[in-house]
Amino acid sequence: MGREPAARRRGKELEEAIYQAVWDELQEVGFTKLTMDGVAKRAGTSKPVLYRRWPGRIELLAAAAVHFMPDRESIPDTGSIRDDTVALLSLMRTRMLTLGRSPMLGLLIHVSQQPEAEESHFLEQLQRNIRNLMTNVVIARALERGEATPEQLNDRLQMLPIDLARSQFLLTGDLPEGAITEIVDDVFMPALAGRAGQVRDSGARPGREGK
Repeated sequence: MGREPAARRRGKELEEAIYQAVWDELQEVGFTKLTMDGVAKRAGTSKPVLYRRWPGRIELLAAAAVHFMPDRESIPDTGSIRDDTVALLSLMRTRMLTLGRSPMLGLLIHVSQQPEAEESHFLEQLQRNIRNLMTNVVIARALERGEATPEQLNDRLQMLPIDLARSQFLLTGDLPEGAITEIVDDVFMPALAGRAGQVRDSGARPGREGK
């Protein structure tokens, strides 16, 4: 008797297999050579199945990135902006290691050479997602606790730990625990405190002049 065909994966199981296939393909062939056909073969499905849900490879890449990216529930509420930021950067490290330094650099080089390339939309999606995690989770909790004020937290300051963590990984291929601690304790928290002082001084200055 012949071997029975393997059961076709469906639903959540198939979705997980597709997303994993995307990352595996990225590791093996890189962004520029990643195709819907390659992902379908690796996931054990067909291109029509992929195209029924995603119009093209960039949309599939974006969906896979969101799938593997930390979500609100995965960032523990530690009770402080300092420890929440450390937790977020630690999760970022795990995801960046999954993707790998070489594919990330390859994508950045490709987009820098062709700013209008479709891959630029993928980068924008990644940036929006990680920004939302910082602003809607870590910063939102800090505001609720009274650890910071909206006036204190401009866009540049909010994204400072994310930008430094990404740069560290792209330069070295890793984001060690010690580097995460330094980013938070030696750069982000002092900058946050300094900004708080600027806001206080700005608010107090008219009162002093009026005396």
